[in-house]
Amino acid sequence: MEVLEIILLILAYSLIIIALFLEVICYTKNIETLETIYFTVSLLLLIVALTITYFFKPFNSDSTNIFILLAMILVALTTPLHILEERRHTVKPIFKKLLIAFSGMLTILVISGHFIKILNFLQFVVALFLGISVVLSMILIRITKPKVNIVHREKMERYIAIAVLILIPLSLLTNYVADLNGINTKIGFTLPLIFIVLAGSKLWSDIERLSLFKPKNTVKEQNLINYSLTNREKEIALLLIKGNTYKQISEQLFISIPTVKTHVSNIYRKCKINNRIELISLLSS
Repeated sequence: MEVLEIILLILAYSLIIIALFLEVICYTKNIETLETIYFTVSLLLLIVALTITYFFKPFNSDSTNIFILLAMILVALTTPLHILEERRHTVKPIFKKLLIAFSGMLTILVISGHFIKILNFLQFVVALFLGISVVLSMILIRITKPKVNIVHREKMERYIAIAVLILIPLSLLTNYVADLNGINTKIGFTLPLIFIVLAGSKLWSDIERLSLFKPKNTVKEQNLINYSLTNREKEIALLLIKGNTYKQISEQLFISIPTVKTHVSNIYRKCKINNRIELISLLSS
């Protein structure tokens, strides 16, 4: 059983690290959000905390338990934030502020929990917070539509949501049965499996996003005409789709970076979009 746990952990580590690397690349191309990167970093911190606590006994103490709880709070916070950033919804901004405030308050309590002897109670609260956060986020995916920049992975997102909602109780049941039969599980299967599912979906999504910059994705001339772009804006739109940065566009067209930014803003306004990936999807369709 321990061998299987180690295999799952190695696979989870690999997928998370690769996904994070691709997310940073996508962010530099303006096709990924900081919220998603924060989410992946929080997953990595949580799995590191779990590994230290359960596989290195000399380090197993209240301090490492606090590390786990803080990482769990971070995951509970970043999961809905990055889902909200990618979906079309009517959730008011006050929800984000309340979520951040509650996470901050819980963080302070966990840090001070060792001294006021409420750490055991806080473990239950944090676990409940994480569970509710993940479940509500998956439900949000099921009942909302994606923004244009992630519409290419809509079916996968919905399947992932179903998988996570099924995986959580099923994995918990597996751990419970293992305990009843005297099988020692140091870390269990729930979190590693969820990490694998989430990191795997993000990895595949970013590969698809980066593939949009391949030369095979040509822009139809008629699409450029439809949005009344000027000749200069057409030039810049084509360079954006090829993956050029503002600096590269500036150097190729011999114009200043502020001028590039002004043209890009005009392109986005005329096309009624917000970012480069939406531009690619719109003009290449």
